[in-house]
Amino acid sequence: MKNLAIPACTCLCLLAITMTAPAAQAQDYRDYYLGFGIGLASADSDCDDDGFNCDGDDTAIKLYGGKRFHENLAFELAVQDFGKLTDDDFNVTRTADARGINLSLHGIIPLEEFGYFYGKVGMIAWEADYRSSALPGEKESDDGTDLTYGVGFAFTFGEKYDLRIEYERLNELGDEFTPGGAAIDSLNFTGSIYFE
Repeated sequence: MKNLAIPACTCLCLLAITMTAPAAQAQDYRDYYLGFGIGLASADSDCDDDGFNCDGDDTAIKLYGGKRFHENLAFELAVQDFGKLTDDDFNVTRTADARGINLSLHGIIPLEEFGYFYGKVGMIAWEADYRSSALPGEKESDDGTDLTYGVGFAFTFGEKYDLRIEYERLNELGDEFTPGGAAIDSLNFTGSIYFE
């Protein structure tokens, strides 16, 4: 949890700045939006110092919708699938099928007509199914609620569309994947459509 202190504080500071700073210029935007994204999710348990591969990655997808209720603020709800992450340790292969529902608050810095930068902080309710080559045919499950945060840039065009590149981090995957749990990093490319 202590590793999250600096990025979490950074995101909260960004939100505070965008709430108090005057907008650089009024930007047209519509209240509601829906979007879809695809990217790469990777898990890192920080155990490579022991000589084992405790990293895994796979294709991630997300469906999301939100409401931009202020020039500098938006709420977003996302359904995310992090794919099947693999961990090799002591000749045992573990896999985790991870997914979750993420509610986040976005702090937005508009860039006139080009788009906007944003920081996000929120909570994800996640679940994962685990399998191990040491126990073929058996499955264990875990779930939890943890902090997420991220940053991104959205390029807006056509008055009601945007394309985003976004980095997100989920704090915890679960002890069944690697001892002590594993964080998930996700780099996504997404597209949104806005409507009133």
